[in-house]
Amino acid sequence: MANMSCVSCHGGDKTKPNNMEEAHTGLIKDPSAYDATGKNSCSAAGCHESTSGSFKNSLHQQLWGERRMVALRSGVEQFAQCPQSTQDGFNGECTNCHATCGDCHVSIPNSAGRGLVNSHRFIQTPDPANNCMACHGSRLAHDFLGDYENYPPRQKDVHSDLFTCTDCHGKVEMHASAAENTDRYHYEHLPSCEESGCHAAGDTLSEANAYHRKHFDDLSCFVCHSQEFNNCTSCHVKDEWKTDPNYQNNNPVEDFKIGLNPIKTDEGRLRFKFAALRHVPVDPKSYENWGPASAVLPGYDDYPTWKYTSSHSIRRFTARTDTSGGKFCWESCHTKQGFGNPENKKYFLFRDSVNAEWPDEVNANESVFVDDALPDGWK
Repeated sequence: MANMSCVSCHGGDKTKPNNMEEAHTGLIKDPSAYDATGKNSCSAAGCHESTSGSFKNSLHQQLWGERRMVALRSGVEQFAQCPQSTQDGFNGECTNCHATCGDCHVSIPNSAGRGLVNSHRFIQTPDPANNCMACHGSRLAHDFLGDYENYPPRQKDVHSDLFTCTDCHGKVEMHASAAENTDRYHYEHLPSCEESGCHAAGDTLSEANAYHRKHFDDLSCFVCHSQEFNNCTSCHVKDEWKTDPNYQNNNPVEDFKIGLNPIKTDEGRLRFKFAALRHVPVDPKSYENWGPASAVLPGYDDYPTWKYTSSHSIRRFTARTDTSGGKFCWESCHTKQGFGNPENKKYFLFRDSVNAEWPDEVNANESVFVDDALPDGWK
């Protein structure tokens, strides 16, 4: 970067060094932010033209997954088909979380407080604390780093001493262009614990023990090996979730639920019948402050508010795999008296519990309730 001056990225008039007002004429505050034509300073010829060109349509920049769910709950297939008030509201409030090049490589993201990470030095690999977890803090950071302030303490993810964010979420995943309506679980560059070679899906892991032999293709890894994780509790319209006592009382920050996999595939990384589910705070009135047209969500009941999650709170031994004292892990998971413990029902997403606490969400979650999917005597 030594051969570049400030104006190379930020613009301005370098011929007026002694006149602050004139020197700052045409100043570009955030050179990595895309303009109306889809260009930024990073994409200039000879700089990062290819990388920046693909990144402008990436999941991080466009929030395709979030746009898709807003559209589907609004009863349309494409975000551009949403009422204009919904598009304007989303672009005014939700997109302040999308990432620019600078948010990862030079500064703390705007949504996390701003400020340079290390003076104005550019870093090739984003800093996990100041970049990655600055944005993904309320869920990922607390899950990954553990929580020792509450009792019982939640241990840090077993991977946290071995890897950083970019060991799993690499350059291609972060920068590659993604098609509209793509979400992270249907993204071709989604990290895979199996396909990466870390936890091979073949005989080594699937035959590792009796529990794997029985459940390897039916239960996602997170069903057994995830600790409690943080639900989504903020980042939504006007932050009303932070001040609504009824919502907060019925939506604990830390929770763990097992339900039917809402994005199940016949094979591959999403093949599991049961998955860990995370609650997202959306209700039929979520967008009403954007305008009358936005207040109507005809597709609300068509999509679960308990969604597939791949939490970052993994341990080999969790509350459901505890075999201390010679007991079997099914004693900590199965719910049938004599072949488990009825108290373990707390781990499963049953229709009655949702009806008691979130009655507006019952219809939306019919496809993920376990009521009719558990063995006889488990309910």
